[in-house]
Amino acid sequence: MIRGSFSHINAQLEAALRRVRPEMELDVIDVGKEFKDNMLSQLRCLLGVQREYGLSSWSSKDMLRYRLARSQAYYRAISALIGDRFDPAEYDFTLQTQSLFNAALPGVPNFVYTDHVARAGMSSLQGRFGAPSVGWFDCEREIYAQAENVFTFGPKIRRMLVEQYGIAPQRASAIGAGASVMPKHPVELSPERFARRRILFVGVDWERKGGPELVEAFKLLRERLPDATLTIIGCSPDVQVEGVEALGRLPLEQVAEHFHQSSCFCMPSRLEPFGVVFVEAMQFGLPVVSTDVGDIGSIVVEGETGHVVPARDPAALAEALFQTLAMPDRALRLGTASKTRAAQFTWDAVARRIASHFPGEPALAQAELEVAW
Repeated sequence: MIRGSFSHINAQLEAALRRVRPEMELDVIDVGKEFKDNMLSQLRCLLGVQREYGLSSWSSKDMLRYRLARSQAYYRAISALIGDRFDPAEYDFTLQTQSLFNAALPGVPNFVYTDHVARAGMSSLQGRFGAPSVGWFDCEREIYAQAENVFTFGPKIRRMLVEQYGIAPQRASAIGAGASVMPKHPVELSPERFARRRILFVGVDWERKGGPELVEAFKLLRERLPDATLTIIGCSPDVQVEGVEALGRLPLEQVAEHFHQSSCFCMPSRLEPFGVVFVEAMQFGLPVVSTDVGDIGSIVVEGETGHVVPARDPAALAEALFQTLAMPDRALRLGTASKTRAAQFTWDAVARRIASHFPGEPALAQAELEVAW
């Protein structure tokens, strides 16, 4: 059961499950879409949000949307919708993506695949909208308590489930995520590619993804490597700096070509639960330079596949970019190791790790159940 597109992840995971378990019958429901079709339920939930969070919930659409998804009324409404829609006798298990609702049916194992927990902070969102209510945290805890297994993208969230939510270690698995953009032709791994010193940024939320810090770092880098360039994809910030090109949103096949042509990937996020785009960059043999927030430091191995620096530190970022790009042979070594590590991060691998926990499935060897973090 899904809620929205989840950054293309829902479609990718569904397709991968159908590939690795073609004999399995899957029913897919978008609970968000089903909820929008029920006007009476929506009205009740909006009134519930006001009772739970107060009149400030109506201050903006973004505020109302954020609090609605983290309200007890919405949680109960989605649970009721699922209970009315599905007969437990017809299903062997349920699988939900994200932990903003509870897909558990009586007597049916429920599995959760998520990139976050509310207690992870999400400071920039909570700074704008306020922290979730105590009642919502109780709802979230119930999701995990009733789950057969909780699959997380990275090890940080898995640790939080165990240490702060009381989930038994054997019921939480850090299984990674796959890449939505993959190479369609062989990846060039040569000193010449990395000597071009082309830096690539791919992100929609310019400020949250650390775009302003990257521009400041790029200015410092150009003082030492004047032939370096920066290409920005996914957004269109007004950056008037020599060597910088902002292309806005592009079709995925064009994004793939920019991955092929680049020498380094850099997205210095201020806030990032996981970051599928880092996995995508690694599939193309790119060294990755980023920050140490969220699980980025688990994806990018410092000094082996790239570099991680503190968030909001342009000077440290500029130095990491210099260390990556100054010597093409070193960038080649980082890029080669990056591509090798990326083999663990595919949607088919994620689907196999999840499916191995389904009832009646043969268990994978322990080494195959999680990514080698």
